[in-house]
Amino acid sequence: MSLRGPAGVVHDLFVDASRRREGIGSLLLQAALSEITSRGAERVVLSTAQQNKTAQQLFAALGFRPTMIEMTRELKD
Repeated sequence: MSLRGPAGVVHDLFVDASRRREGIGSLLLQAALSEITSRGAERVVLSTAQQNKTAQQLFAALGFRPTMIEMTRELKD
């Protein structure tokens, strides 16, 4: 995220598995975006695991788009 310039950041968003698909994630993210906007940010960034397709669908539905690829390598076997 260091290459993106000034921005608000959503670090973690979690909804208990028993309450998913009720719109809670969308409400939480919209509240975070409202707060970030009220603080003067013009952009917001977040990260999600590549395999977390459910989260990616939520984020895309709220206007987020992929902008970077993070790559990881384990150093221990």
